[in-house]
Amino acid sequence: MGVFVVAVLKYPLYKKTPLVFFPIVLLFTIVAEFSGRYVRDVYELPNAIIYNIYYIFYFSLLIYIFMKVIDVEKFKNYIKIGIGVYWLFYLGDWLFTNFMEIGFMISYFVGAGVLVFAIILYYISILQSSLVLVVKNDLLFWVSVGLFLFFIGYVPIKIIRTMFYEASNFFELLMVIQLSLIVVMYLFFLTGFLWMKKRS
Repeated sequence: MGVFVVAVLKYPLYKKTPLVFFPIVLLFTIVAEFSGRYVRDVYELPNAIIYNIYYIFYFSLLIYIFMKVIDVEKFKNYIKIGIGVYWLFYLGDWLFTNFMEIGFMISYFVGAGVLVFAIILYYISILQSSLVLVVKNDLLFWVSVGLFLFFIGYVPIKIIRTMFYEASNFFELLMVIQLSLIVVMYLFFLTGFLWMKKRS
């Protein structure tokens, strides 16, 4: 919530960049988390459909941001193909998964993979441009680091937890690591907002 407030306060500094969509991503995340917990804890109903709908907007908007900011045309085309592949897997999950009670696993992993791939292409494009000299003040750089670290660490946890879960100290440790990854991600976001300079 705090990062979202800072994102809104800093909005004039990046409103003319592809990051104009980033506060929407943060807002969707807050709404999805609140709604998911409310449905689960108050009504004691499955909340999978909330997250299943949320992730199509989450991954699509984030991937789109990186695609727009990259200048290398072939990289843009790679990302467009990646988005198309993600949407196909997402459609497949809707058709072949009980979307009301089961979270979309396959399309989640595909979306995370495409996002990480887009971030790597973004890093390569930075290294090939003058942006590498001012990267400390680039909000998207800090956002990308936070996202990259989170998904590199969280995807293996999600796979293990989904396929092999049992009540044990090991899985409690995985939950602690997961929460730590979330905190680290948002700290990188916050750093980006605090250090950013206006870009057009």
